Amino acid sequence: MPSSPTIPRALAVSALACGAVVALSGCGVLNSVLGTQGNVFDLGVGDCFTEDEMNSVLGSEEVSDIPLVDCSEEHDSEIYHVETLPEGDYPGDSVVSTAADETCGTRLAEFVGVAYDDEILSYGVPAGDSTIYYGALLPIESSWDFENGRDITCYAVIVGETVTGTLSGYAA
Repeated sequence: MPSSPTIPRALAVSALACGAVVALSGCGVLNSVLGTQGNVFDLGVGDCFTEDEMNSVLGSEEVSDIPLVDCSEEHDSEIYHVETLPEGDYPGDSVVSTAADETCGTRLAEFVGVAYDDEILSYGVPAGDSTIYYGALLPIESSWDFENGRDITCYAVIVGETVTGTLSGYAA
């Protein structure tokens, strides 16, 4: 497989569009040093970040690194699942988006400790005075043939507060 390139603006637009979905419809590489950055193709379960910082990076021309923070520091987002789509031709944006909704919604319920309900896709998971939604970084056609270029990276984001530690079991 070719080596990992910087992510083109198309992925940034896809990720920002997904962020809009998170806001509107509910919809590791563990770090030992605060503020380290991980290559976007190497993000893994247990990585933590602040969604605003990630979104500001995703708005740039090319993206190769997402600003990660140690999960013991304040953050509002955590990667909880990475799903690799099957090899073959790129299936199209709508297929990838549908796969992300199905995978990330179901896995969010498991991750935060509640039973799955279809309303999670629209309304998130209540957690005290906050709500936990999922977001996803989606593969795009131009990254499809790169190593880890077929990964859907699901992350939980808690709205209205920051946490220290994991969001795993947070709503149980």
